[in-house]
Amino acid sequence: MARRDIRFLYGEHFFEEDLPLYINRAVENYDLHEHRHDFLEISYVSEGSGVHHTDQPPVSVSQGDLVVIPLGVSHVFRPVSPSRSRPLIVRNCLIRTERFGELLAGIPGCGELTSLLEQPEIRYYRDADGDCGRLFERLHHEYSGRRPAREAALYVLLLELLIRLHRFAAEKREPASAKLPSGMDEALRLIHAGYASPISTAALAASAGVGERQFQRLFARYTGMTPLNYLQAVRINEACRLLRDTDMKVAAVAAAVGYQDLAHFTALFKRVAGLAPGGYRRRRSTGAE
Repeated sequence: MARRDIRFLYGEHFFEEDLPLYINRAVENYDLHEHRHDFLEISYVSEGSGVHHTDQPPVSVSQGDLVVIPLGVSHVFRPVSPSRSRPLIVRNCLIRTERFGELLAGIPGCGELTSLLEQPEIRYYRDADGDCGRLFERLHHEYSGRRPAREAALYVLLLELLIRLHRFAAEKREPASAKLPSGMDEALRLIHAGYASPISTAALAASAGVGERQFQRLFARYTGMTPLNYLQAVRINEACRLLRDTDMKVAAVAAAVGYQDLAHFTALFKRVAGLAPGGYRRRRSTGAE
């Protein structure tokens, strides 16, 4: 299994001096490193679909999914494909928990919400009616607009978001994509541990304890992709990292992710990423978009 390159992000690079919140809208791609941070992050998938990678089995996400990522937990979102025609757009709310926890403590009835700021593991929720999506839009609008009473408006909206998350947790409304059967769990582990070697659908089905046809149906249901497309996405993801972070020749990168035929790798990379491996490396080295 390839070594995971995990970066650390510090809140001081995001937060304004007197505001323990930061709101943004991100088009996720294959260039961002897996990372951990010293703040709480609440993410909302507003467009597209992809995979959320952590130190646990990957979870497929799509429009309407909410993810709460605690302090110190490594993660990264990846789109289904690096192609710009299929973007994964995530709205993020970063919270400096110690400071915001002090503010919550001064509001009657908010004591039970502080557990959301202190949870030790990632939580997944589903915004079935779109209300949380509209809240994130309003948060972004208020944060970017810098209108009068901006800080108060942001706190009111965040408080409403925390209340909704607290109720989701009480009602145990988590997305089906977060509830992978144990067999599918093992198949995903097998792909991520052995992507550089040939992996047959039969072997994956056997690891999941089901027949091939049933496995293919289940896999598509829980990841939104066929087993082959998912394997290719994992391989191209790693190829992007190697092209970006090492000086390995393209042929060596191809071999490292499981492709001995350089022409086939180049054609596949171009089809998935939108440009050839050499062009991808040049674009990343120059910082061009």
